[in-house]
Amino acid sequence: MAARNSWLEFLPKYSLLRNDERKAQLAKQGRDIFDFGIGDPQEETPAFIRQTLLNSVSEVSQYPSALGNAEFRQACAHWAQRRFGVALNSSTEVISCNGSKEAIFHIPQVLLNSASERRMMVFPDPGFPVYKGSCLMAGGVGYEITLKPEKNYVFDPDEIPLELCNKIAACWVSYPHNPTGAVIARHEVEKIYAWALKYDIIILSDECYADMYFPGSAPPESFLTVAAQHSYKNLLCFYSLSKRSGMTGYRSGFVAGSAELISMFAQYRPHAGLGTPLFVQKAAIAAWNEDTHAVHRNTIFAQKRALLDAFLSKNNFEYLKSQATFYVWIKVPKKYESGECYVNDLANATGIVATPGDALGCSTANYFRLALVPTPQKIEYCLELWQKAIDAGIFKGEHE
Repeated sequence: MAARNSWLEFLPKYSLLRNDERKAQLAKQGRDIFDFGIGDPQEETPAFIRQTLLNSVSEVSQYPSALGNAEFRQACAHWAQRRFGVALNSSTEVISCNGSKEAIFHIPQVLLNSASERRMMVFPDPGFPVYKGSCLMAGGVGYEITLKPEKNYVFDPDEIPLELCNKIAACWVSYPHNPTGAVIARHEVEKIYAWALKYDIIILSDECYADMYFPGSAPPESFLTVAAQHSYKNLLCFYSLSKRSGMTGYRSGFVAGSAELISMFAQYRPHAGLGTPLFVQKAAIAAWNEDTHAVHRNTIFAQKRALLDAFLSKNNFEYLKSQATFYVWIKVPKKYESGECYVNDLANATGIVATPGDALGCSTANYFRLALVPTPQKIEYCLELWQKAIDAGIFKGEHE
């Protein structure tokens, strides 16, 4: 039977699920699997968060607000004040979401008019696959802008053709960047936001890795800081506890920015039945109100990153040196045709599962991504396996 929504026929298979097939093949062979694919770290969710969740499950279950309760939104605003030095009105400029991915998928339904000439959405290549899929399902027109390694994967609005600017409804940016770990400077944020105001384009800033930076490095910038003096006009920023607090399964985040745009999203969400359970919100409040656990987690990820950096440098890989996120973005050795070929050989030789670059962008087929998901001890073991495979000449003549 043909899909009832014709756009569904054009929606590609979710690219990050390809690793599930790779893992299934290894499992059939009885192999040990070391998953560096999806960003779902193995560190424990802090005990105080888990205990708050348990203490908050009431005897009577009730529907949650689609907007998030007042205490939750206040906690989010207070975090933004501490982190970015901005004053958000928690009643009008903050709204709850079930993890940033849910909001990222739904926001094009609010912002795009499929009958309008101005229904184009710009999104980065490489980038989070949901940007593209959500635009398609909302009847939008996608425009992929290639982020260039020579520009440190920073979006440059000057590369958007002038004749398209008045057709663009919204533009996705994501810093710290998934999949590369790239960060953006304040002057680059200012340039992008000025361009958006000039052409009345909405900036959708995916900042779910804003608190994932290593000790001793500068805290990543936020579009909230630059837009505050304009009452956050034409801006929505997306945040999540998944990575910051190890709460991937809790599905909790928030969106902040323009009161006008938040109001539109608030009108939409009850119709979609979107609302974070109250006990999850209580756990999220505890997480947003406490920063030291995030610093501790970042220390662990810095240890993991140091292990990878040493290994990659020793074996002459080209990779992006980053102090943010838990992703490592690596160029495949020259004798390999693609990242897909390399990650297949890597999985077959070691059981290590990585994500090929073409799962994250059309222009990055000769890259692959590692997510620092396993524990530091497990990563050390995996790197030993990888080194043995390299030394045994299993790979195609690289590392010469």
